[in-house]
This record gives sequence, structure tokens and C-alpha cells, in this order.
Amino acid sequence: MAKKKQKRTPAQMHRQVQDSLQALPYAIDQQKKEGKRFKALVLRYLTGPLLRVMNRTLSATRYRGTEGQKLKQSEQMRRHLEQRQAAIKHLNSTLQKQQRRGRPK
Repeated sequence: MAKKKQKRTPAQMHRQVQDSLQALPYAIDQQKKEGKRFKALVLRYLTGPLLRVMNRTLSATRYRGTEGQKLKQSEQMRRHLEQRQAAIKHLNSTLQKQQRRGRPK
């Protein structure tokens, strides 16, 4: 029997919306480069505003009050740290690949 899909918590959903919003300009550019102008327009004028509204409502409910501000700051710092670690990991892996290619066999 198939496993039931677990329901996402509001924190997980908010994180996914934030990530989607952050990647939206790159997705629009990618669609334009691929020649999918209609899909780029849909992303820009339909999906973008919808994601912004969702993010605003989720932020308003999750970051209310002084505890909310502390939570927001700690989450931002955690995200920043995770992104830096991912960037360093990516840089190290690309350097290793370049070194492997440069070695004579």
C-alpha cells in the first residue's frame, strides 16, 4: 500500500513560498531563453503576484509580535548560513572537478 503524503506545516509551506519567490526572476529568464514567452508572462504576471500575496499573509500570521520578530530574524540567519554552506560546497565540488580534468592520465 502506498504511503500517505504528509501534510506540510505552515513553516515548511512558508519556506517553500519564500524559495519560489527568490527563484522567480531566474525562472522567468530561463523560460524566455527557451523561447517560451507565454509561460514567462504567466510566471511574471500571474504566479509572481500570487506568491507575493501568499508570502505576505504567511509572514503576517507567523511573525506577529516580538516573538515573531525574533523568529523571523533567527530563520533569516539560518537560511543565510545554509545558503553560504551550499555555495561553499558547490565551489569545492567544481574546483575538484576542474582539478580532475586538468590532471594528465
